[in-house]
Amino acid sequence: RSRGATRSHAEWWRVPMHAVLLLTVAGVNHRLVSSFPAQTVRRVPCLHLMASSEHPGYNQSQPLSRSDLNDSRNAPDSAQESFSAEIYEAFEAGKSYGSSLRNRFVAPAIDDPGLPFADALTSISATLLVAGLSLSGFVPPVSWLQKADWMPAWRALPYIPPAIVHGTQLASCWVLGALAANAFEREAFCGGLGTALSRTWRAGAFAIGVLLLGTQMRTYVELTAAGLEPFLGASREVDFRLISEANSLIIDCLAQAFFLTAFRIYRWWDAQPAGPRKQ
Repeated sequence: RSRGATRSHAEWWRVPMHAVLLLTVAGVNHRLVSSFPAQTVRRVPCLHLMASSEHPGYNQSQPLSRSDLNDSRNAPDSAQESFSAEIYEAFEAGKSYGSSLRNRFVAPAIDDPGLPFADALTSISATLLVAGLSLSGFVPPVSWLQKADWMPAWRALPYIPPAIVHGTQLASCWVLGALAANAFEREAFCGGLGTALSRTWRAGAFAIGVLLLGTQMRTYVELTAAGLEPFLGASREVDFRLISEANSLIIDCLAQAFFLTAFRIYRWWDAQPAGPRKQ
């Protein structure tokens, strides 16, 4: 080879597996591998390329030796060490954030033990009101309000069990959303009104997502089991079913949003220190 050509030196270095993945995805310079700790579970080849003119000991009249390459490779690189530290810091920050999200559900902070039950009762009450308005014709019929044949046919009594069951399902979605939004912490009802509303609406957004996902799965299973294609335009029966489900979802979301927001505002007001407005 000519004297100015690029020289190469290949060796095996030990690097952690997660570092290999990060380096592969990010396309980090191959020299960064040497800055990671030596504990490892796999060997990977690391190819060190260096132009002879860039080597600190380069001499036009003398070719590079193996010791020169080793000295250059082992030279401290503060930029590489800093970048390596940033990778580990970001990794630890991600683990910490994931643990905090998990703890919202497995180890939630509930400063008012009665608040989840009060929220659930509010959600069920809203569902019962929607059922009454639907039977009275004030709102369009909802798909979940089906008459219970095992109940005595006395006025609207057969419609109460399905309304309670559906209200319990909506309350379950709300509780999951409240856990995700930390809506049971003291700050959610003892802080400012803006914080109370923010926690409530964030919980509602999560609950609506859970409700949509559950409704889609249930509708898909039911239509598929009946031998129907679960998309609009497949048949008149499917169109009627999907439009009815969408109508019920809209009514449920509006009713739950109104009642739970009103209740959380009252809960915030009730938790405020005694003042002229409470006397």
